[in-house]
Amino acid sequence: MKTLALYARIGLRNIRRNARRSLFTIAAISFGLFSLIVFQALKVGLHKEMVSGTLGLDAGTIQVHAAGFEANMALIQPIPEMDKVRSGLAGLKLTDFSERIKSPALVLAGRKSSAIMLAGIQPAEEKKVTFINRRVVEGDYLAEADRVLLGRPLAESLGVRPGDEVVLMAQSMYGRPVTRKFVIGGLYQTDLPSFDRSHAYLPLPAAQRFLDAEDVVTEIALHTDPEQAPGLAAGLQQRLGPATWQVRPWQRTVPDLVQLIALNDATMRLLIVIVFAIVAMGITNTMTTVIFERFREFGILNAIGAGPGGIVSLVILESFFLGAIATGLGSLAGLAAGLYLQHYGIDLTRFISTNQYFAAGHVLRAYVTPGDLLNAVLITLATAIAAGIYPAWKAANMDPVKALVHN
Repeated sequence: MKTLALYARIGLRNIRRNARRSLFTIAAISFGLFSLIVFQALKVGLHKEMVSGTLGLDAGTIQVHAAGFEANMALIQPIPEMDKVRSGLAGLKLTDFSERIKSPALVLAGRKSSAIMLAGIQPAEEKKVTFINRRVVEGDYLAEADRVLLGRPLAESLGVRPGDEVVLMAQSMYGRPVTRKFVIGGLYQTDLPSFDRSHAYLPLPAAQRFLDAEDVVTEIALHTDPEQAPGLAAGLQQRLGPATWQVRPWQRTVPDLVQLIALNDATMRLLIVIVFAIVAMGITNTMTTVIFERFREFGILNAIGAGPGGIVSLVILESFFLGAIATGLGSLAGLAAGLYLQHYGIDLTRFISTNQYFAAGHVLRAYVTPGDLLNAVLITLATAIAAGIYPAWKAANMDPVKALVHN
């Protein structure tokens, strides 16, 4: 223990012997750690924004349909035995859900028309699942029984506003065409214009009457913790049975989002490898230079009994101290930058104004989690130690006689 403490003091002294070189090495390691913390925090924020924006727009974290449901089918597919489904939700204590009826439709205003997805919803329930209610910019959020809610871009393209009438055309539950006039009660606007131009809302009872589908529900969307969605969906599917009902977590209803997140994770891992490979080469180069400069010193240590193990310990400790100092500085800088970006964020409106994954907003915020910070610190220290192994081995295997006569 005393020997290790002695080696530690010698290692710290050696760092101070060439302060400028040590500072350059520490700066390189600190920058690598700083980059890792900030990039990881931004990636976490990016994924949070993508998931919340996509799922909060319409999908929810879990969807329940009739068995065999396909989203692109025009026919209305009622969910059977709704009482049993509600009982299953209650049994799992799932209270944040919205019952819907959905159907493709056509909205007409004078000579203008547009194809839309018409959704009948319970406004109070829908607030628990989506954020559309918070994006009403004119009028109100389905406050009256027979009023329709349109996206502002759709209303502008049709030349209508709240209080005007539009005609909705759709196919009823029995396959017959149905047409009816509705008064526009309000307009909403998300950060995804393509969605706003293609989705309209009615109160659930009004939509059911319009589609000749009294008491019919075609979709139940739930709001849960996104990470718990697969387990909860599996539990609900087990309670209900797969033959009659189809229960899917968001990982299956929005697979492109899952793939994009996986791609981002893979890119981040590649970035970590590249950054810390550069850091490791810098440390290795520094320690190798140190060994050649102190060739005679290592020879003396070997000659007085330090042995290969002692020399290895000395070099690795010196490398570790470089990494430890850099870790402290890089962690503080990365944490400060992460907290700044969490509070102020980065406005990406110019780059993602039409991106389907950013319907909730275009400000990217960083999130530094304790686990990510700890992993970054451990990776940096491990890199510093690993980078000192080769120079330590080289120093331990030198010929003491040649080292003593080295000038």
